[in-house]
Amino acid sequence: MKKIISAVLSAALLFSTAAALPVSAESYGDGVNITVLGDSIASGTGLSDEEYNYGQIVADYLGGSVENYAVSGYDSAETLAQIRNFDSEQKAQLADSDIVIISTGANDMIKFAASSLLEFAEKNNLLMDGKTAEDLPENPTLQSIKEFVNMDALINFAGNFSNARALTDRLTYIYQNITYTDANPNGANRTQVIAKQIIPNINEMVSEIKAANPDARIVLQTVYNPLQLQASYEEAVKAAYGSAYHTAYIQFKTLFQNITEKYAAQIKEVEGVEIADVLTDFSSTDENSQKYGWYFTKVQAGQENLDIHPTQAGHVAIATTIINTLGETREDGGLLSLAFNGLTNADSYPAYALNEYKKVAGTYCLGDVNADGSIDATDANLVLIQFAMLITEQPTTISAEQLKACELNNDNAIDSLDASAILGYYAYSLTGGKGTSLKEYLMNK
Repeated sequence: MKKIISAVLSAALLFSTAAALPVSAESYGDGVNITVLGDSIASGTGLSDEEYNYGQIVADYLGGSVENYAVSGYDSAETLAQIRNFDSEQKAQLADSDIVIISTGANDMIKFAASSLLEFAEKNNLLMDGKTAEDLPENPTLQSIKEFVNMDALINFAGNFSNARALTDRLTYIYQNITYTDANPNGANRTQVIAKQIIPNINEMVSEIKAANPDARIVLQTVYNPLQLQASYEEAVKAAYGSAYHTAYIQFKTLFQNITEKYAAQIKEVEGVEIADVLTDFSSTDENSQKYGWYFTKVQAGQENLDIHPTQAGHVAIATTIINTLGETREDGGLLSLAFNGLTNADSYPAYALNEYKKVAGTYCLGDVNADGSIDATDANLVLIQFAMLITEQPTTISAEQLKACELNNDNAIDSLDASAILGYYAYSLTGGKGTSLKEYLMNK
């Protein structure tokens, strides 16, 4: 647990910069064409091969296709440069897109905060043995913080009142330089990372997209706060490692919440976009007003390498927010319902986020006849049973919604062909087809 909290303290705003996932083009029907741009949140960093990122979920839900150009570690300037440097094929994809989804801004804030924290650590002799100011990178990441800062030394440092005040002052400095605008007192003397760096870059992205495709709907996400632990977890930390340790964590958590809220407020200035308020879903609260960021990430998973990227539950929540933002609902919940029903902790899904999910979940999921989050031989067997009932003119034993889930080949009949399609997909998923949705499989048959 100590390693996890130490990573939290060192990470603060940081989203890890793991190797970029390859660009993926997937089709789930002949409907809308979607392009995804941005950072590791959009690229699906941290998901397993059999899990789905929210770009896939949204495309499947809308029965269209998705091209994901997101790159882990990209800040807003890098995403803008990527768009400007698109090759002819990528430009054609952008020009043909009905929806463009953008996740950006977090890494801009990362770089500023990490640089400031490393500078503070060096000034107060908190670097690892053998590390000096000359060793510090120009564009630090999460890995840089973990590599250069002696976390035990930082915690001991924060145990002193005057030192703790100095750390608080540094966090205030970070907050002001990231969130201040000219409207703030002394704002003109601050860096204004959001106002003068991120938002101008987003405006340029929108201009580039609109120049290529004036009719595209552009969805811009807010940034969520993953540094929200369960109350019981926080109390265990406090009991095990002392109040100074716990206080330092609370400072970082509060800092990030304040910054993400300011980011959500300031990007409302961007014209030509629709805002998908991911922050609100991730900040759902329980009956004790405890925020639920921990539920949608692996921040409490006990991993030495802190992973604050969205879990499958997190991608369901982001997809839900985007679908609600677009205002288009479907009867077949598709991957959205399949992924939700497959969550091992679905019964603990936060109430606010659950209500948002229910608005768009649909009434069935094609192929998942028993709604258990898996499309397998059990579903095929249920199809065959209903087929036998129908041909013998007996009443079916499942609901009308489940009957819709049985009908895979659009021939307005439930028969052995539907069962065969489910079994074929199930076999395919077991033999190298993990991460391929049923609709994608059927499209490519």
